[in-house]
Amino acid sequence: MKIKDPIERRKVFVLNTALLLVFGLFVAGGYWFSGVDFAKGTLLGCVVVAINFFVSQRLVGQLMLEQSLKPGLLVIYLLKFGISGLIIFLAVTRWQIDIPGIMLGLSSILVASVATAFVRKQV
Repeated sequence: MKIKDPIERRKVFVLNTALLLVFGLFVAGGYWFSGVDFAKGTLLGCVVVAINFFVSQRLVGQLMLEQSLKPGLLVIYLLKFGISGLIIFLAVTRWQIDIPGIMLGLSSILVASVATAFVRKQV
């Protein structure tokens, strides 16, 4: 997906960069705060968010460029939620990963979105 508008391209770049920085901060902070188990949960939550966010970003970009809803895009969109749910289910039931850590990782998209909104407001 190639964004032609430089302003929109910058917005997407800032949001993606902020999300990756929040991932790093959350995992490092989780390790410092509560050790390896919490950090593993945070990392898993961040990975699930990354899968959902970046796949959604690509699918919505394709949808906007093609301006038509193809059945394959809808299937991929729904499939990513099913895979994410399965990963979280297995993490909690089989792998015994720290649930608060997973929740913190899942909230990383909210923190990154709010942070970029403040950055945009000041620019």
